[in-house]
Amino acid sequence: MLFILFLVFAPSIGQEKDSPARLNLLLKEEYSLAKTPALYFIFDLDGKSIVLKSKGMVIQEWKIESVHSWGEQRLLKTLTLLKKSTLFPPQRKKIKPGEAEQGNTFELEALELKDMPSTYALYLSEGIYIYVRSNPKKFISGVRSIGHFFNWYLWVPLRNLGYKLRKKPFTAIDIKLAGKEESQALYWALADGTKGFVSYP
Repeated sequence: MLFILFLVFAPSIGQEKDSPARLNLLLKEEYSLAKTPALYFIFDLDGKSIVLKSKGMVIQEWKIESVHSWGEQRLLKTLTLLKKSTLFPPQRKKIKPGEAEQGNTFELEALELKDMPSTYALYLSEGIYIYVRSNPKKFISGVRSIGHFFNWYLWVPLRNLGYKLRKKPFTAIDIKLAGKEESQALYWALADGTKGFVSYP
């Protein structure tokens, strides 16, 4: 009987916070990412921080004010940022073919940090969705927060249920950063295809 109980609970025991097995897994996953010069991310939900690294060195760090989640916590493994999604993505001015021949001159419009959105979703592999927003300080941001409330407490639970019925993995994580600039900087820093992992509490 005791042997059966050990088999049932052994996986969860091995993943306990700060256990040698968990720390070893964290080091193993980061080592595999740090072997290349490519940037990689770590969403440390327990330490409430997001870190962008290269070869083990911290390039930039963001502090998380609050974090909530729907769905199941996953085993620690390398993930890929599939895409970023936002209602108003940053866009450059479109140049129509033939306008250059008419004597018009064009300057390449450089996107700056202020052009980046502060509310968006990060779609990761393994069915993990991370919703990022900043602490609202203006009326428009407050309206966006109301929209986020309905999305998080109505749409996301329904989506979670739908995935469960189809027996597909689904995890939604809501992250709030301190200010608009921090949220914009994170959007700017994370490119599609960037790899990393999420460390749960």
